[in-house]
Amino acid sequence: MKKTIYTLLLFGTLILSGCDQFLEVQPDSEYSVDAAYKTQNDFNQAIAGTYAVQQGLFASNTSWFRGTLGRGDEVSLGSNYFEGLDQFTDNASNSWTTQSWNDHFKIIHYSNLILDKIDAGEFSDSKMRDNIKGEAYMFRAYAYWTLGWIFGGVPILEKPLSVAEVKKVKRSSQEQTFAFAETNYKEAIKLLPAEWTGANRGRITKYAAEGMLARLYMFQSKFSMAKPLLADIIGSGKYSLEDSYKKAFDDGFDNGKERVWEVQFVGGQTGEGQNFATGLLPEGFNDKSVMPFSGYSSFLKVAPGMYDSYEKGDLRKGMSTLKGWVSATGVVDTVTVFIRKYNHYTYVPKSQQDWANNIPVLRYADVKMMYAEVLNEEGYVAEGESLAILNEIRSRAGLPAKMAKDITTQQAMREAIRKERRVEFAFEGLRWLDLLRWNIAEETVNKFLATKLEGGGIYSMKAHQKVFAVPFEEISRYADETMLWQNPGY
Repeated sequence: MKKTIYTLLLFGTLILSGCDQFLEVQPDSEYSVDAAYKTQNDFNQAIAGTYAVQQGLFASNTSWFRGTLGRGDEVSLGSNYFEGLDQFTDNASNSWTTQSWNDHFKIIHYSNLILDKIDAGEFSDSKMRDNIKGEAYMFRAYAYWTLGWIFGGVPILEKPLSVAEVKKVKRSSQEQTFAFAETNYKEAIKLLPAEWTGANRGRITKYAAEGMLARLYMFQSKFSMAKPLLADIIGSGKYSLEDSYKKAFDDGFDNGKERVWEVQFVGGQTGEGQNFATGLLPEGFNDKSVMPFSGYSSFLKVAPGMYDSYEKGDLRKGMSTLKGWVSATGVVDTVTVFIRKYNHYTYVPKSQQDWANNIPVLRYADVKMMYAEVLNEEGYVAEGESLAILNEIRSRAGLPAKMAKDITTQQAMREAIRKERRVEFAFEGLRWLDLLRWNIAEETVNKFLATKLEGGGIYSMKAHQKVFAVPFEEISRYADETMLWQNPGY
């Protein structure tokens, strides 16, 4: 889908331009919207524009995805440009969370435009109409699910609205926001294809929607509801683990057998590459076998506790992290640990913004691990499928199998799964989400922040910081705190 994605994104963003902030997400004029949303090609371009906004959430050194790495216990304090996200001193003016709010509502707006117009569109292929509707429902679900766990509940917009109309939509609770996302995921599952072929590979499938709905259910501890969705993905036979962990991130295997859903990027200096990978390594970086150019001053440092969480012999450690480096000026550093996970490549990027590596949203390994967790929560079985899945993941990492005698209780299996998730999905934006859903975020983070290298207790997480502050600029635009209010504690 690489070349097709580039072409569609280019034209899609021309149709869906502007609208950078929540209360500016109305079309410039009804005439321009009606003129643009007519034919099958128009809607293909329109959904590509929505993919383009999702791209922006992951593409850069200042993207929302990078911001999520600052929360939790994966990167050290002192990693640059988080504006307090990593120190839990962030507030309603934080640019990372403000941009996240704006971009996810932009996805919602674009999805709403498609859903509002598509039934009256001229399609030569009715199946494609259904598929694009499914993609729009999926994106709307994904945006509301993400906004729900980030902010704890937001205004629910079900159709394109003017600024005046938006101000009449009261903020919903987190439960209501999740319920709306759930409904949209279910609609997407009905409409999306089991797979896309040829030039369309990489577009959202029904299995991606099932996996993301399962993730929502896991967050709510609704294990029995997640189980059939995960089982359907596993039983489809369309996915499997790569034989090497590195292949799950190398662009030579983009849209491969482990990639259930990933954000698409294109190299070749098309303007559709990403520079997120560049921002993980430091300015002056001089190891051409890892990256063919220098990194950025805003590089991330892996927390010592994260680095030490890998077992001896774990192949993932060297594929996900890099300890020590020599700068272009000859300065030797044998201590600092960097994130290397996204710097495995087949296509050699020509510039800092030219990485072709897709970034995973949902890997098959996560589907399997969620399923193992569900089975264990249903009831511990000494030599059951949970243990088999755990050992399948460990085997690829070059680690010995866990024996039933090593894990003798449900709690022990729970801890084994949590430990394995930490290293398997390191730096993939899942750690903070996992800490929240396991209800151990405050305990884990404060233990982390109490260590000497992380401030020795200068910083701490409070209970209210399980969600972020609602952006000040949005509350100001509403100018009515009975309709849009700040989260307690901020």
